[in-house]
Amino acid sequence: MNPHPNEQSSERVSRLDGIIIVIAKDGMVRCLWTEVVLLHELGRLAVQRACSVEFDNQAQAWRVFDREGDCLYCSPSRETCLAWESQYLNWVLETNELGMTN
Repeated sequence: MNPHPNEQSSERVSRLDGIIIVIAKDGMVRCLWTEVVLLHELGRLAVQRACSVEFDNQAQAWRVFDREGDCLYCSPSRETCLAWESQYLNWVLETNELGMTN
């Protein structure tokens, strides 16, 4: 079993200060949005929201939802939700669990 799932696949995974950038053989680049890397200099961008962080008035807590609207995580702290979302989406990029497409 390969502990680095993308090592022998058609993608290259690069890490820079906690930023994960996945580059497919066809040149498609996937990563979380960051202004640390000037992504627009890589070429034309197509930005898709992978998750959303919203406040649940009834529960008085912040929730992280996936694209289908399923709650993935909940916390009274928005910062905790944002940190969890970033960690989760980086894991998704590394394992290609989301099946992101053009």
